Amino acid sequence: MEKPVKLILPEIKNPVFIEGYPGIGLVGHIAGNFLAKELNMEMIGYVESPFLPPMTLVLEGKPNPPLRFYGRDNIIVAVADIYVPPTLVNEIARELARYLREMNARTVVSLGGMGIGFFKEKMEVWGVGAREELNRKLEEAGVKVLQYGSIMGMSGKLFWEASKEGLDAYVLLGETFGDRPDPRAAANVVEALKKIVPIEVSTEPLIKEAEMIEEQLRRMHQQMEEARKKAQQQYETLYL
Repeated sequence: MEKPVKLILPEIKNPVFIEGYPGIGLVGHIAGNFLAKELNMEMIGYVESPFLPPMTLVLEGKPNPPLRFYGRDNIIVAVADIYVPPTLVNEIARELARYLREMNARTVVSLGGMGIGFFKEKMEVWGVGAREELNRKLEEAGVKVLQYGSIMGMSGKLFWEASKEGLDAYVLLGETFGDRPDPRAAANVVEALKKIVPIEVSTEPLIKEAEMIEEQLRRMHQQMEEARKKAQQQYETLYL
């Protein structure tokens, strides 16, 4: 019987693998695509499955598959531009863990968001490693170690499958309100990632994008508040 998932990936020995699939606040998705762009990566592979939607993404005038792998040197970044059904997530994660074990992967890191439903002055990054010594490394990097909870989607499943294979696996989760794309949380996650894997990249573009979104939200809030006050004055005039 044909496998439901096939990874089209070249042999890359001792890779650092970074997963950035869509999730809460699109934190992992934003971070993954940002890394691929800022590190000048090229598309090196993709996921093939009859259970994926029949679609092609057009990026910079060229056809692209929805689940892609970007690479440079020995760093691989996995990104997805569609929602992946849970059953397919399971299959992809198992195939990835098998590939990474065969390639003797140095590090596997999943990036995502942690919805907290409110804003605070300093949004934290939480994380967890496959073993106690990896958790200590997270603490040294300023990441708060998650002691209890659940990690959904590709991040959670890949973390488990990679852990079973004995790989140095981590999950990094940036705190986010959770109801909108959050490039600031993505920047926080990338900054934490830089302390774990050997990458050099400035998160300034993500911060600027976050500031633009926040300014738009402030203007929208101000307009809504002005409209509310105007409606209230009209109501009071009508009944006085």
